[in-house]
Amino acid sequence: MGCALLFMTICAHAGTVTLDVLSYTFPLAGGGGGASATLNGVPVEIYCDDFAHDIDTPSSNSAYVTTLGISANLDETRFGDVSHTDWTAIHGLGSQDDAFFNTGSGSYALARYEMVAYLVSLYNQTPGNTTANNQIQEAIWTILDPNQEGSVINPANVNASTYLEQAANWYTSMNANQSALNSFLSKFEIVSSANMTFKNGIETGGFQEQIVMTPEPRAGVWILLSLLVGGFLVVRRNPTVYRTAADQV
Repeated sequence: MGCALLFMTICAHAGTVTLDVLSYTFPLAGGGGGASATLNGVPVEIYCDDFAHDIDTPSSNSAYVTTLGISANLDETRFGDVSHTDWTAIHGLGSQDDAFFNTGSGSYALARYEMVAYLVSLYNQTPGNTTANNQIQEAIWTILDPNQEGSVINPANVNASTYLEQAANWYTSMNANQSALNSFLSKFEIVSSANMTFKNGIETGGFQEQIVMTPEPRAGVWILLSLLVGGFLVVRRNPTVYRTAADQV
């Protein structure tokens, strides 16, 4: 699976940094969950948003980092160039939410990354492998599922509708206050493989994209927020390797 790591950096386009994946700490049913890592030497917890790629643990990787915001440049992300007409269609949520995701404001790449950030903030890592955590995972994979990668997998066999609807409602509400939305998004960054290759409208190859929620700076260092101490990656049966979506079915 691909994951998008959100982490705060001084400049989103200041070259590459090192992502060291350390251990699989937040396993969910059928794969998924998360891992502990360091980004440019800073401890972080990473969460998956891409179900079509692998990442090894332990491993050391060269990564791009993109800070989220209402005007974020997604050029160095895996899904930033996916057209609003090129996502796998989402059905069964009701006419309003279906239209939001398939033809409305929720069909654009930045909106989808913003909703993924919101869903990551809902994880409750303490109980681990729960229905709610698996549903959040499935909602994230569903939102970032381009046509080119086919139908999203569902290894935990859960219904993600509740969290898809919640993400749509959150986005609509937050866009009424752009300042508040931008403040929320600034706590997240996308960490993408520096080895991706553009093909058929998406970036392919490289490691799974990751997302992390960033802490506020204190006295020149990053203090990790306790809210999002968790990981989100897909693993193989061997717990030291994150697996692809295709491997899980």
